[in-house]
Amino acid sequence: MRLLISVVAALVLSSASATAQDGSIIGTVSDDTKAVLPGATVTATSLDTGRALSAATNERGEYRIPGVPAGRYKVQAELSGFATVIVPEFEMLVGQNRMLPFTLQVATLQELCSGRFTLGVGMGWHRDEFEFMGVEFEGRGRRADEAIRLMRAVWNGERAFQGEYWSFESATAEPLAAPMPELWVGGSSERAIRRALELGDVWHPSRGSNADHVRRVKEQHPELRVIPRTSPDRVDAMLEAGAEGAVVTFADEAAMREFAAAWQLAV
Repeated sequence: MRLLISVVAALVLSSASATAQDGSIIGTVSDDTKAVLPGATVTATSLDTGRALSAATNERGEYRIPGVPAGRYKVQAELSGFATVIVPEFEMLVGQNRMLPFTLQVATLQELCSGRFTLGVGMGWHRDEFEFMGVEFEGRGRRADEAIRLMRAVWNGERAFQGEYWSFESATAEPLAAPMPELWVGGSSERAIRRALELGDVWHPSRGSNADHVRRVKEQHPELRVIPRTSPDRVDAMLEAGAEGAVVTFADEAAMREFAAAWQLAV
């Protein structure tokens, strides 16, 4: 009887010790608008043993994988309709609780719409909007430039990126966008034009640019694709100035149908 009690006690102590040495991986899963994603599956697979541990996100987009022994893991987040995001190597120490948030990226939209997705970017000009969001107004252009470079690095499948504001390493995001989404840079300033030339695919001038401005820019940079936002009565002038197209705003449906009929467009 004493032997049996000793054996049972030893097993209980051994189990408690192993549990105390295990850690957990916790975090949230969201999309690139910061909306949380319930029902996503997060799986940690040991690179040493192949053992997999999984958890699903709750209604707040939160997950917790308990009982994770020390070691190296591949961790991935997946949800139907979104790209699977993989962290190829994630190290856990003894008894450690580590945060690992996931963001399911815009490349998924490019896959779902068969390569027709266009991403528009603008820097913003209203200081109150930045103050409301708690984001510094100054430096917004430099941050945006780096964010564009970071997005292109992810879309290209690069595993590492080093920047002034954001960096990552040993990262994998799938599926890779093919073709890469077109990036339209909005704005009428010289910086916006420079950004479109260096980092974008299309310059999308705002209503602050008239046909003469578009013509001057096209003369200086004939290789730059220009698709302005304009009104129906200015489309002819924009195209004559060298624009490759136009985004047109209408007062109502009747005005849209009248424009489509004049240009022989299907509605």
